[in-house]
Amino acid sequence: MEVYLSENAFIGLLVSALEVYRRECFGILLGHSTPDRVFVEFAVPYQSANRKYREVHIDWKRSQRVEEAVRSTTRWECIGDYHSHSKFGLRRATTQLSNEDKQHFSEGTVGVVVAVNDIRKPRPWSYVKGGTLSGSVNGYSIRIAAYYKSNDHIARAHVVSPYAIGFMEKRQDLFRRSIQ
Repeated sequence: MEVYLSENAFIGLLVSALEVYRRECFGILLGHSTPDRVFVEFAVPYQSANRKYREVHIDWKRSQRVEEAVRSTTRWECIGDYHSHSKFGLRRATTQLSNEDKQHFSEGTVGVVVAVNDIRKPRPWSYVKGGTLSGSVNGYSIRIAAYYKSNDHIARAHVVSPYAIGFMEKRQDLFRRSIQ
């Protein structure tokens, strides 16, 4: 399974996770899917999520209201959700699903986890072994992983984001030209 992140989805994930850094964010993923690929067009954050340092809670009635509004007003499907994991004390954030994450994972959907940690040295965006996307933005290390649930089994999907990889290459080229 591959999960493609559009430019809008990639930026939405970054902004949502960085805005509330040190607390977790939560939102829904809009797009469409085929049997072997999921195309994420938008990442829409939940404004009313109760954010904490190691967890995030949402009101399921509000969530149903949002999903019904999406179904009745757009051509996009609600294909899953996302949330972030942030560094807490000395413990670095990872993209691993917690037991609670696994418990609330719905059949036939995709879940994206964005891990955010402090970083001293910037690094370019790249694909990492295991199918994750990794890079840095303004002093933060970001790692994005995707999971899907099929036949009551949760597995990792490969994240593909041509925008993230291409954007960083363009920025590095501009930086190299400016110092010459």
